[in-house]
Amino acid sequence: MKRFVFPLQRVLDFRQQQEEVERGRLAGLGAERRRLERQAEVQGSESRALRGAFAGRAVVEAAVLRQAFDSAESLLRGRQRSLELASIAEQRRVEQLDVVLEARRRVRLLELLRSRRRSRHRRQADREQEALAGELYLARLRREGPTSPVYPKKA
Repeated sequence: MKRFVFPLQRVLDFRQQQEEVERGRLAGLGAERRRLERQAEVQGSESRALRGAFAGRAVVEAAVLRQAFDSAESLLRGRQRSLELASIAEQRRVEQLDVVLEARRRVRLLELLRSRRRSRHRRQADREQEALAGELYLARLRREGPTSPVYPKKA
């Protein structure tokens, strides 16, 4: 019996590589979203800190107060923009998840095909092995003749 060879193994390897690439992209999009969300948190806390910095003071110059207010507003706009970008990254991540699932489905189809062919090959090899064992047993009986202890006794 010849050994099992899956002719589509190169295609299966290629599809598995594609799946890994798509998984990498998915991980990158998730990391980008988390980074943007952390950035938005930092900007929000800095904005709150700037707004609260002058709360306890009785006298504050108008220019300094205006500059702090503008900085806090700029941070809030940056926070809003970061949250929007995080939302976009999440949408792209969900779309990429569909791509990963499709790539996984393609790999799984080839794996199932390989498994079926391997089991068919195994059944055929088992049949050949069984036939060979039967032939060897009959050859032994013929060689040892009717006086052999393995030869079946007639009733």
